[in-house]
Amino acid sequence: MRRFARALSIPALTLVLACSAKPASVDISPKRTKLYGLERTQRLTARILDKKGEPIPDATATWTSSDPAVLEVEAGGRMIARKEGKAMVTATYKKVSSQVPVEVIDVSVVEVGPASLNLIGPAGVQIPLQVAVKNSKDAAVPIKATWESSDPKIATVSEDGKVTSIGSGTTTIVARVGDLQGASEVRVAVKELASLDLRPRTALVRVGDSQTFQVVAYGPDGAIIEGVAAQFESSDPTVAVVDAGGKVSGASPGTATIQARLGTITAQATLLVN
Repeated sequence: MRRFARALSIPALTLVLACSAKPASVDISPKRTKLYGLERTQRLTARILDKKGEPIPDATATWTSSDPAVLEVEAGGRMIARKEGKAMVTATYKKVSSQVPVEVIDVSVVEVGPASLNLIGPAGVQIPLQVAVKNSKDAAVPIKATWESSDPKIATVSEDGKVTSIGSGTTTIVARVGDLQGASEVRVAVKELASLDLRPRTALVRVGDSQTFQVVAYGPDGAIIEGVAAQFESSDPTVAVVDAGGKVSGASPGTATIQARLGTITAQATLLVN
């Protein structure tokens, strides 16, 4: 009787070798992550590596979460944020495993104020934008946003939200927290200014009451330039507190100087609080 031996094909041999490869480590990506917002999702990936650091084909990890109430992990590595907190996610293949820390932060709203802004005056005028980050209970979240301008040739924005005019046009300033964002439309009109006036020049309020000061800008020809937005400050915030729109609230009895600034040009007024 004659016996015949069949040689394994190359694909079959590769499959046999892959199946017999011994796992040495599990490489999870990303190594650390944060999920901003409940019910947010993100997928982790895991590569099973042999002792040479080469991926083992068709090797699939199993996923677990140290706290499923905070973070649920599905079979394919997809994470679902359930409530605020921290959890460790583990990927395991045979007896080899690796972990990554994941933090869930309850963020539901990112608001930028004002929603629109006019920067009228010389290039280099700076006005700060405000960002409010709130959670699902509408409470403030003390977290830093990242800022970006859609057109830096029109206006730039600093890491703390201060907008600087560059050239005439319109740009959108965006504040981001994770994949949530808020925005403000900024319109820039570069014009030469000669002077500013702050009205009224003097005002009297009681503690707890407020007074809004108006900025009037003049060009070199003496004509009023409409729509300017100045930056306000109080010489004594313990006496008078001023917001971005020029509204001043009396905080305690005394006198404070309210200053409006547009580029290098300033104007002042006096507020008496009793």
